[in-house]
Amino acid sequence: MNGLTRRRKRIFFGGWALACLLSALVLASGVSAAGGSTQVMHFSYTTPPHLTCGILGSAVVHGTNVYRDTGNGTYFMSGTWSGAFTAANTGKSTTLSYAGPVTQSSPPVIDELAGTATITTTYGGLYERLSITDGPTLSRDAGSVTLVDVYGYTGDPSNPVDFNDFISETVSGLNGPHPDLLSGFSIFCDVIVPYLEGP
Repeated sequence: MNGLTRRRKRIFFGGWALACLLSALVLASGVSAAGGSTQVMHFSYTTPPHLTCGILGSAVVHGTNVYRDTGNGTYFMSGTWSGAFTAANTGKSTTLSYAGPVTQSSPPVIDELAGTATITTTYGGLYERLSITDGPTLSRDAGSVTLVDVYGYTGDPSNPVDFNDFISETVSGLNGPHPDLLSGFSIFCDVIVPYLEGP
């Protein structure tokens, strides 16, 4: 999971939900599984109250994740993910969802001198849709995009990426509309706050 994706989930669902999702994805990935193995995971949970764009509420998250270890530190992943955040003070709800393939087609690139490990990930399909729950779309990012994420290097070539040491992210290979991604996810709060706090 790349830096922007993690930040997007953190904004919407808070740190606790993010930790649950990351743990679930690690379990689904079969870290110790041999190349070629496929894992399927269905998940559903409710977050404790937390702030999203400064609004107190909680979220119900569900989806399906299919992960295939393609060997040599690469993978293919697809599935669906949806979470509905409900504001505590108004009872209004917005939904964040995505669907489609995610591919890491080359192993992490290690730069021992710089102390970094770089991952290149390509997303396709619906990168992000933010909508009023059971209502109209507020913002939609779709089409392929490639993200190059730089992390700290653990010093272990067999497990090189320190996911707790995120350094930078570069967007490339952008096709289709990606307004929220290109705004650095500022559109996210710009569109949900007026609805969630409105009359």
